[in-house]
Amino acid sequence: MRWLVLLLLLLARAAAADELAAKADAFLAAIHDRHLSREGLFLYRVDLRSVTRDLEAGTYPILADGPTFNGLFAAAACAHAEASSGAERERALSDAARALDGLALLMDVTGVPGLLARSARRGPPPPAQATDWHASSARPGWYWRGDVSQDQYANGLVPAVGLCRRDFPERSRQLAVAAASHLLAHDYQLIDVDGKATTYGDLSWHAGLGWNAIAQLTSYALISLAAALDSDPRWGAERAKLRDTYRVPARARFTNVRIFGWTGHSNDLMAFDLFRVLVPLARETHDPALADLRAGLWRSWLRVEPDRNPYLTGVFCQLEPQACSPALLADVRAQLADFSLEKRKVAPSPELARLPRRWMPSRKWEDLTRDVVPMHLRPANSFEWKASPYRVSYDVDPNTEYTGLDYLCAYWLYEALAR
Repeated sequence: MRWLVLLLLLLARAAAADELAAKADAFLAAIHDRHLSREGLFLYRVDLRSVTRDLEAGTYPILADGPTFNGLFAAAACAHAEASSGAERERALSDAARALDGLALLMDVTGVPGLLARSARRGPPPPAQATDWHASSARPGWYWRGDVSQDQYANGLVPAVGLCRRDFPERSRQLAVAAASHLLAHDYQLIDVDGKATTYGDLSWHAGLGWNAIAQLTSYALISLAAALDSDPRWGAERAKLRDTYRVPARARFTNVRIFGWTGHSNDLMAFDLFRVLVPLARETHDPALADLRAGLWRSWLRVEPDRNPYLTGVFCQLEPQACSPALLADVRAQLADFSLEKRKVAPSPELARLPRRWMPSRKWEDLTRDVVPMHLRPANSFEWKASPYRVSYDVDPNTEYTGLDYLCAYWLYEALAR
């Protein structure tokens, strides 16, 4: 009887694993079908009425976070490749190469070394009401969106280079050195094509009067990657200055705060994407900043653990395996199993409106639930792991479709941990 129970449990687990894999295959197929341009640009939000025509003509959507999604897709594909073999590994490497092509295009199109565009498109210029768009001097016939912010580097460039550097060493080196050189040339400011600093482009040690830990860790990550991938000794010297003179890793232990429950969940994603690269890199290069980086990771984890975010949990489990309990991995699996296949902006179930609310709204004065919203009830989002898991607000536009990249990032990470 005991053997029969064990057999049934194993069969149930195998069926659940097959269900998760089938969902990943469906999301990846949709990405290849309508969310990835021929040049490798990741179109994380499309209009289903025009996407086929847009992909053919190059009139890509007016997006604001292109490097983030290109970088996350490249990073996730490289992580998947590292944990796979045979044909599966080759497919993952092909996806990573295409995403890196798009990321390189977003840097090349600006004509400013090391500066990323928020998005880019071929063909006619964007509508007149679209702001911060420029004709490309480096790629005639292309247009790109400026005023890039720090999160495009923290969530996009850093994880792409950090996780793809083994399989794509030269391409990763070029991207890291270009970005690091831009920072050194401009006193750790992201400088747009007009010669002015971008709105959220201060990555210096005094960003936010010295309190913007995300900005500081982003620059530390870019310099550290350049030091690891390039032979120029100035990168190691600059990393030492950031660490020992400006004490960036030590001062960046507090990556985000919550006051009366108010927080920026996108900052949590940036913190974990940075730690996902910085902690292993520090271990490999014997960087004395490792203790501070691990302390920052733990502080961030203790703050986000109640949110039951499967991607952030997976990153923590990967970096601190001795602290990852079977219960944590089981919860990641449960959250992924409950993840909806619907990525259009459709109205959620009426059940969402019946969930108990907090007495204190969000910092944007939107209602929040008392407890984490079940995954299948959450309104569609461009990337679930940067959104509040307590949100109830939503817009309805069934012709707008996001991607399942958020699911893939968490699933491929979980798959590697569960093996």
